[in-house]
Amino acid sequence: MNFQKIPGTKLMKQNEVLNKEKPVISIITPFYNSGATIKQTYYSVLNQTYPFFEWIIINDGSKEEETKVIEELVKTDQRIRYVKQENKGPSVARDYGISLASPTTKYIFFLDSDDILNPTMLECLYWTLETHPDASFAYTSLVNFGQRNFLWEKYLTIEHEKEENLINIATMVKKEDLLEVGCFGIKEKSMYEDWNLWLKLIKARKKPLRVSAPLFWYRENQSGEFTRAQTNHENAMKYVKETAKDIENDQVEVIQFPRYGDDYATCKTYDLVLPDYKKDKRKTILYIFPWMVVGGAEFFNLELIKRLPKDKYRAIILTTTPNRNPLRQEFEDYGEVYDLSSFLDRIDYQTFIDYIISSRKVDLVFLSNTEYGYYVTPYLKSKYPTIPFIDYVHSVDLRDTRGSFGRCTKDIDPYLYGTYCCNHFTKKQLQKNFNKEKVETVYIGTDPERFNINNYDKEELLEKYNIPKNKKIISFIARLSDEKRPTMFIEIAKRIHSICPDTYFMIAGSGPLMPKVKMKIDKHFQLLGMIDHPEEIYAISDLTINCSSLEGLALTSYESLSMGVPVISTDVGGQTELIDESVGDIVHYHPDATKEIFEKEIDEYVEKSIRVLSHLDKIKKNCRKKIVNHFTLNQMILNMEKIFDDAISKEKNRKMPVIDTTIYELACESFHTSYSNYTNDYYERNLGVYLTSTTSKYQTFYRHMREKLEVLNATNEGKDVIEFLRSFKKVVKELVFCLIRLVKASVSSIVILYKVIKRVLTKPFRN
Repeated sequence: MNFQKIPGTKLMKQNEVLNKEKPVISIITPFYNSGATIKQTYYSVLNQTYPFFEWIIINDGSKEEETKVIEELVKTDQRIRYVKQENKGPSVARDYGISLASPTTKYIFFLDSDDILNPTMLECLYWTLETHPDASFAYTSLVNFGQRNFLWEKYLTIEHEKEENLINIATMVKKEDLLEVGCFGIKEKSMYEDWNLWLKLIKARKKPLRVSAPLFWYRENQSGEFTRAQTNHENAMKYVKETAKDIENDQVEVIQFPRYGDDYATCKTYDLVLPDYKKDKRKTILYIFPWMVVGGAEFFNLELIKRLPKDKYRAIILTTTPNRNPLRQEFEDYGEVYDLSSFLDRIDYQTFIDYIISSRKVDLVFLSNTEYGYYVTPYLKSKYPTIPFIDYVHSVDLRDTRGSFGRCTKDIDPYLYGTYCCNHFTKKQLQKNFNKEKVETVYIGTDPERFNINNYDKEELLEKYNIPKNKKIISFIARLSDEKRPTMFIEIAKRIHSICPDTYFMIAGSGPLMPKVKMKIDKHFQLLGMIDHPEEIYAISDLTINCSSLEGLALTSYESLSMGVPVISTDVGGQTELIDESVGDIVHYHPDATKEIFEKEIDEYVEKSIRVLSHLDKIKKNCRKKIVNHFTLNQMILNMEKIFDDAISKEKNRKMPVIDTTIYELACESFHTSYSNYTNDYYERNLGVYLTSTTSKYQTFYRHMREKLEVLNATNEGKDVIEFLRSFKKVVKELVFCLIRLVKASVSSIVILYKVIKRVLTKPFRN
């Protein structure tokens, strides 16, 4: 999270809304001496992608000099209503604002005058409440900024909410439910009035809903109402304790995202009040991706959106798979972003995508690496036959029984304008194994200006990353996952070091194999974790090794060569189209290798690495030249621009086959298991929570442990302990299963032996 990238720094131009509707949401804001911050709050409200709101600002007895800014701002938009009252505190001000809400208002949204909203926040909260009518109030994860910077995301339980307020003030609540519980109802100042309100709603059996995306920015300062309430803690807790005492831990079901969703369900319909925007003069491209993480495919997606001319193309990005999305802010710099898994059930994705296409007047849909995006395409194409759908395939994993994205693109081939891939090897795979005809190669490339060794001081970077000097540095830059084989790199590195003691090794990246990698490395390795500037790692490297079992054409290979750093790589995907002996070397990958073949493969990496290190100066000169001459991002953008423009102009005249929408319903069933696994992984890694029934008893233990570690400022150290406990628990569980199987196998062996002996003894008599 980049805490400097605060939303609301400027007013963004919004397209005209063609349909005029009365307010559905009333934003309630108490204003008390917040002249210094209100403008940023104002920008963030007017930048909202959902336009049917009114903003009621209650001046709670502010000083005259503090009101000048707000009195000018309220004149700029007819949706803003401004009233004054004597200073009575935020609770009374909010209740007054609720009483002024329009009769058409269905939801009340609370916003303090120094806090900031992500542009899509109102839209996401509105959609999640409308698609979950049994929920009463909804809030999002929180970005704390100002005095302290941190991301606040907590798993919500009623038990925990009674002990600590986990629900932030920027919450959207059904107006009728607020009125039913008497709204805030606290006239004293400096109280935990919002915490008490959430407990009042829960006590009345109103369900809370937690959205996992960090869409709310909370400004922490010493003069804030929460800080004043903390100094008045004992008195402020009296209402909270009184309200909480009769609430059972299972008082209501908490809805929170991401979540499994139904095993199978037909699409639902809802009566939503939605905007219809005037067509943008630019071409609107809808991108559907699985997530926004650090990886080659994702950096391609980002560079594509980033580099397309802004006066010609507009971007809307939808993601479909649960993830923290570390690159989200980068994508938000260039378009509207919606993480569907953070606020919708999977079955409602289709309805939301349909809404985005119709309301934003989408011109083209671009798919990449998202199974869901592929299988919703026939339904969307049946509604929007003149809109072209194209896909970009980074790699095909033939070990997958369904052929991974090769099978996906084949299944919907008749509805695609075209399929594009990052290398000729993948193109041939799609043609040979999946009978794809409309396939073209568009190389990704890299930015030779950013990845230029002349921009960096190697000595400074060695000191920054605490890397020994006078060593040959060999790097591994990849996600620490099975297909990237980081443990194999460690074995390669150790053998290289036994032959060349002047070598040192860096591992940059994160992932599920991090604990195993930590256990295997020694003093000759530096484990860097996730890095923001990979170019700095290349700048201090003499060689990079990529021993991945699955690639398209690795972005790290482009970047490394652009920095003048040779690459040793497996021959998977299109790596041989970029790498040869002049810029590194290639090692053959054996998908079903025996132990002996695997050992030979490691030895081949060692042998070829030593060859490159021995001729380093000569080989380095060839590396950058190859990128500049053939593989740059600028060339990639020119190719993609032409593809987009041709698709938009020609799709209107293309004859469409009969569309089979049942493929979507069939796919939804198969998605359930993988989607549940991603959901489980999200909670385990980010919140220390196990969702499966067999492990739910550990939730409270991990939560309390994490809280204690936060107090001790030992969160990072605690992660190692928690990872050990998780691993130990899994080992014990497997050991128990193994012992049970051993007993069963022993009994079965005795039975088999008995039957063999019996057959041997009786056979002569039968003869």
